[in-house]
Amino acid sequence: MRATKKTKTTRSSMINYSMQELDLITELPEPIIQHIMSFLTYKDAAKMSVLSKHFASAWNCFPSISFDETLNMGSCARLKEDSYEQPINGIDSAIRYAIENKVKELKLDIVGRQKFKFQAHYNLPMKVFSAHSIAVLSLKGFMLEPPQNLTLNCPSIKELNLEKCKGMQTLKISGEKLKIVVIELCQGLDKVEIDASNLESFSFGGEAHSSCRINLVTCKSLKYLSLRNAQVTDEWIKHEVAQFLRLEVLKVVYCRLLENFHVSNSNLKTVELRNCFKLQKIEIYARSLNTFAYGGDLKPSQVIIYSPCVHAKLSLSADRGLSDHWYTNLREFLACFDHCKELEIDCDMDMALIVPINVRKNLLAPLYDLNYLKVVTEQKPKNINDLVDGLMWLAPCLSKLSFISNCQEKSLKFEYDKARTIEDDLDCCKLRPIKCWRHSIRKVTMGNFDDCENMILEKFLAESALRSEATSREGNACAEV
Repeated sequence: MRATKKTKTTRSSMINYSMQELDLITELPEPIIQHIMSFLTYKDAAKMSVLSKHFASAWNCFPSISFDETLNMGSCARLKEDSYEQPINGIDSAIRYAIENKVKELKLDIVGRQKFKFQAHYNLPMKVFSAHSIAVLSLKGFMLEPPQNLTLNCPSIKELNLEKCKGMQTLKISGEKLKIVVIELCQGLDKVEIDASNLESFSFGGEAHSSCRINLVTCKSLKYLSLRNAQVTDEWIKHEVAQFLRLEVLKVVYCRLLENFHVSNSNLKTVELRNCFKLQKIEIYARSLNTFAYGGDLKPSQVIIYSPCVHAKLSLSADRGLSDHWYTNLREFLACFDHCKELEIDCDMDMALIVPINVRKNLLAPLYDLNYLKVVTEQKPKNINDLVDGLMWLAPCLSKLSFISNCQEKSLKFEYDKARTIEDDLDCCKLRPIKCWRHSIRKVTMGNFDDCENMILEKFLAESALRSEATSREGNACAEV
């Protein structure tokens, strides 16, 4: 009996303690309660709302609700095969609830719900675009009607995201409050026109071989523009981009019509060009440009970037044969980036960056004025000596050479004594107007290499650089070599 009483007393204490905790939570400000609810599923958040009046108030005023497969959509699963009947429950209820309760953010995704056969046939009610409360609208996998020519008027929406939606060939979107528009993989689109004077960000990602045209003439406030698989021409890039006076970021990927990429915009800070396989010439006039990223082959024969302090990032795909022709093209391509403040090269093969000795004899170093070179590799270099020698031939006056592999950076810092350059002790540069790195290096500081790499590099530098007085490891005293 005593034990029973003790147990009852303990349970009673635990219940009282839990109720005290609940009382403390219910006293929290409504925004904090809503923040807690945001980490729960729709079902669990709804259950939480019945625990107190304060929770119920927070739930009824919740600004963002995610409707998922936990909703009652049984009627959808019972649709017969080849039936185009629209479900009246589930999504319709979710949209109606969002509009009636003035939800500010609505995200609906019916892609990947294999058990719902209506996926490609559900026609979204157009009233969702004109709802005055919704500021952020994200739709994935919906059929948008009327088909072919569709005009969406979005008076209150600030951010619109359409992904894998169908049913339209021409899409026109307008809205005074629109700030962000994202269109991704919407099947069958031939043309997109945006009429939004306050639009700041536009991203378009078409399907492979998309022929979709883009019209952004009225979007004078644009700051961010990303185009992938879009039918944009040389003339479109040259004339349209110049009109976006506030544009800061321009990304162009898989746009197969481009041959001569010409951009003139003084406000641009970042330009990214990737896998535009017909490119022959790149010209960028942007005095504020600080980052240029390029991905692809060495086809562009001319790259002109007018910017005083640009950081260039190159992702190169090497020919598997690595012929002399490849290395000659590499030299010509890299020479276009000699003026850069910093150059970063990401190549899928280390050997592709090591110009053979017999090829070097007929070429001049392409990056003589470069101070900082960064090389990104997927794996640890197989021969660190050959790679350092090859990179130092490309850029013989580096102040810093970095290697990045598996998110780890290793570096070599160089000091030179160019006033005492050796002229005759080495045969490598006889009769050449510009001497290689071996002639004037005075000191090398190594950072973050393992002990084995340190020993290999110290020996290599002592044998190769005749002016070298000392090498050191960062944080350690210099060692005479």
